[in-house]
Amino acid sequence: MIRAVVTFAQLKALDPAQFEEAADGWHKVSSSASAAKDRLENEINAKLRGGLKGQGVGAALGRLERLSENFHYMQVECALVLTALNGLAAELRAAKKKLDNAVQDAQDAGMTVKEDGSVEYRPPVVLLPGQEYEQPGSGRTPFVTTTPKERAQGYADRIGDALKDATEADGKYARTLGKLITVADLSVTKEDWTDADQDRGDVKKTVGGYLRGIPEDKSPQENAAWWKSLSKEERAEYISLYPASVGKLDGLPAEDRDEANRVWFNEQRAKYQTELDNLPPEPKPKYMAAGRVMVLNPEWREWDGKRKHLIGSLDGMRRIQQRFDSTGKTDAFPDSRLSVGRPRGDGLPPAYLLGFDAENNGRAIIANGNPDTADHTAVMVGGTKSRLSGIYTPMVAGTNLWQAASAMPGEPKVSTITWNGYDAPQNLFPEGALNRYADRAAGDFNDFLSGLHTSHDPAAEDHLSVQAHSYGSVVVGSAARQGTLEASDVMFSGSPGVQVGRAEDLDVPSGHVWNQKAKDDPVPRLGAPTHGHHEGLTQFITPHDPVFGAKQMSTDTHGHGNYWLAGSESLENQARVVVGRYDEVRLK
Repeated sequence: MIRAVVTFAQLKALDPAQFEEAADGWHKVSSSASAAKDRLENEINAKLRGGLKGQGVGAALGRLERLSENFHYMQVECALVLTALNGLAAELRAAKKKLDNAVQDAQDAGMTVKEDGSVEYRPPVVLLPGQEYEQPGSGRTPFVTTTPKERAQGYADRIGDALKDATEADGKYARTLGKLITVADLSVTKEDWTDADQDRGDVKKTVGGYLRGIPEDKSPQENAAWWKSLSKEERAEYISLYPASVGKLDGLPAEDRDEANRVWFNEQRAKYQTELDNLPPEPKPKYMAAGRVMVLNPEWREWDGKRKHLIGSLDGMRRIQQRFDSTGKTDAFPDSRLSVGRPRGDGLPPAYLLGFDAENNGRAIIANGNPDTADHTAVMVGGTKSRLSGIYTPMVAGTNLWQAASAMPGEPKVSTITWNGYDAPQNLFPEGALNRYADRAAGDFNDFLSGLHTSHDPAAEDHLSVQAHSYGSVVVGSAARQGTLEASDVMFSGSPGVQVGRAEDLDVPSGHVWNQKAKDDPVPRLGAPTHGHHEGLTQFITPHDPVFGAKQMSTDTHGHGNYWLAGSESLENQARVVVGRYDEVRLK
């Protein structure tokens, strides 16, 4: 392979700013693609979904959705190009500085740097005993321990190192930029998103330490300060190279977290689908003899676990995409058991993906409407068996609560957030009886709430409520017990206990703790011995007990998971708390 060598004349005349100007151009293209995508999704497509019906509308909407994904893919790839160009400019600037310093030092020593980069020196002057030699313009000849030839070679070596650095940078960035190409068509496939992920790896490897490190284990306020210190172009670079890391930083604006997580979401969805498509055939046999009994073949068990994980995770991602594609709809989830009643309110607002992780049981944090600009935000915490594959029902609960709250008098600006942001217990016993899952989640939950306040627009009212279901109430109680729960109201539904014995221990103002319990919900009774506050050997205090001090909201739904049934009194009461219409909440 023949590699072009950067010459002395080329590096000497080089202006790295030209590459930065080119990067600025790619940033403009990326930003324009992002704006076009958002306008399509949040305005044009939303109006089509909410206001028109018919086969022609459906066909047009399908084309526009594909166009939106094209713009998204363009945004991602252009951001990688701008990152690579800025990385190239940084490395070439360092090489040029090394060259310029070597040339200047050689000239200061009275030597001449020729056009090919070689260094010419004057032969040493032989002085007779007692003689002194004064070099013109430099005073007396200094005493040196090296000959002029050795010094000249040193300068030449430094020049050579600078040219080598520039040549290596030119070669590696040329290879990386050459890979950032795609097929010109109207459909973005899973192969395209897989390719984008590979492109990111190539660019990340090429730019090396060009970008400073992303904050780790910092407070939401520190994360926000770091993000604000960056230019728009630098933010685009971080999102392009580290979408998963940026997307999980509490304190960053919802729009930026959503942008980062959408990239990661699309690439993980493509990765999982590719893995499922390429899953090897089912191992045989399924069972094998172990003495006198038949047991599952370990190879089959591993294969089946992988298959179920891929299928379940992909189904969860499909449901999340369904929410993305439902902006503007009023009847977005007709197949959900929570959609039996007629939903109130306008079409759904844009969704914001504030957290996403497909590994293990999976996590997802999805907001209806922008919490940064909402006057009223409700964070909903799921309970036992919360996982990516089961995101559909809690996500529908979040949309139902948004529709009910936003339909309240005065057209309140509302955002509801489904927070499946922790590793929840996956069975009622023994995992569901343990506090450790809640205790591990408490810090993350407090940081998330603090981050919402940090990124919130000061021009909007900042009323934040927490709605916790089942084991999710244990998480909220643990968060209050271990730290500070930055909420104005707390609502519990079907709570088995919250680790504290009184409403006043939950950090919210007096009279702002609410509870719901359906008559046939068995969880509050069954969970009290393990999660209730123990007072003596037989007294286990839960939010349902009068001594706890929570306001008991009237509940007309049945069972443990129907508190968000569209059109129900249970849901309407929650909505009244969300928008602060406390006097209208119906109590038992």
